Amino acid sequence: MSCPSFIAQSFAVRTAAHLAHLTSKSYAEHVALEEFYTGLVDLVDSFAELYLAEPDSPSTTFPSSAPPKGTPTGILTSYLADVREEMGDKPNQAMANVLAEIEALTLRTLYKLKNLK
Repeated sequence: MSCPSFIAQSFAVRTAAHLAHLTSKSYAEHVALEEFYTGLVDLVDSFAELYLAEPDSPSTTFPSSAPPKGTPTGILTSYLADVREEMGDKPNQAMANVLAEIEALTLRTLYKLKNLK
């Protein structure tokens, strides 16, 4: 997946998490999803800025991406795979570090969704 596509997908996942947060009947899920979608915005913004700062950055446009459908756990599990795929070959360590933070946020949220009811 290209960096612009990953960035667009990340914001789509953020929107899906926010919508799930609004409709959740579980307080623990409600709080976990809020922590995820609020934390993800700053991290993805940092990742995008690092990508755009690279001298050889080929694109400054981002595709549109609809929020994924499914359960919060399913959406985040799929997103975790996208994050790990994106970690493959980044042009700088700073981008890799931000992706590691996104991975950690996603894993913490999945833990809370699966174990805190």
